Amino acid sequence: MESENKSDWLYRQLHQRVMRMRDQEAFPTVRQLMAEYGLSLVTVTAAVRRLKEKGLVESFVGRGSFVRRERQACFHVLMLQPNWESAYLDRNRDMLIEAVRQFPMELEVCRYDYRVDIFAHLNEYSADLIVLDAASIDRLRPEQVMMLTQSVAPVILCSNAVPLEGIRYVCGDNNAVGMLAVRHLTENGHDRLGFLYCEPHVLTSETVVGSFNFAASASGCKVTLLDCGMRSGDRPEAKIREFARRFADGEFDFTAMFAISDYGALVALREFEALGIEVPETLSILGCGNVKVPGIERLTTVDTPRDQIATEVATMAYHILGHHEGFRTQVNVPPVMAVRRTVRQLPVRQVV
Repeated sequence: MESENKSDWLYRQLHQRVMRMRDQEAFPTVRQLMAEYGLSLVTVTAAVRRLKEKGLVESFVGRGSFVRRERQACFHVLMLQPNWESAYLDRNRDMLIEAVRQFPMELEVCRYDYRVDIFAHLNEYSADLIVLDAASIDRLRPEQVMMLTQSVAPVILCSNAVPLEGIRYVCGDNNAVGMLAVRHLTENGHDRLGFLYCEPHVLTSETVVGSFNFAASASGCKVTLLDCGMRSGDRPEAKIREFARRFADGEFDFTAMFAISDYGALVALREFEALGIEVPETLSILGCGNVKVPGIERLTTVDTPRDQIATEVATMAYHILGHHEGFRTQVNVPPVMAVRRTVRQLPVRQVV
């Protein structure tokens, strides 16, 4: 109960309990629940009230409370996100809230401690379906694959592509992200490129790095890697400031830099310009994500369309919960360019 209040914790316990009970089965009284869980009247009353608001429990004067599962109006979808501050996560949440409104589903969002193995705790959550967003994974261990595929509630991975049989996911096409970034920069005349690795080294990020390096090599570009050495929950400001200083000192010769996240790109924009390095006149900067944060209106970025990803997640959830057939369970959403003002077209070189 460390990461959530007691009422939220009790609600989850009671919701899971109701899911195991029969329709019209007698539900314990508030006093009984207080004694069973050792919690206060206020805490228990708040949790039971939420069950009643969702149509799962109904009370009658003189008769008591009863489970009313057959009256449940819609499916309960739980979105799990790691508990670090991130505009990217906030955007994912907001987009999915909008997307599920098209279907008979209600969405609950819960933040979990990113330091724990969330796969080992999936069955502790009560929901008809779980959307696991931005899990900090590299390559899934066999036991984690088993936890995913054998979870009581079906799970959709959001923002992680794990192309294994039995695993459902919706993710931006990370291979296409790196290639689109290189194409945009080379079309603007850049062949000396910096890659700002300002995200943790997980499979999703490594896929972007690999596709970027492959496309750059195929295009005859030189790539300088600027690795912030990030782990989950870290912040990249200090390393980006160091890279800006080294660029100003003439250590690097790239004319354009691709940052693997918009957050890192915007930090770089601030730190490089603070040292008098003009963007895009001296250095072009390209971001990734198109996250709606202050400063994004200036940043040219590779857009992984969060609205489309959310729509695909909601649609897949609806098909799974409706026991439909013939729908895709692994979806890669292609990126598009959001061209703004931080990438400069270099003059065409004159061959003498």
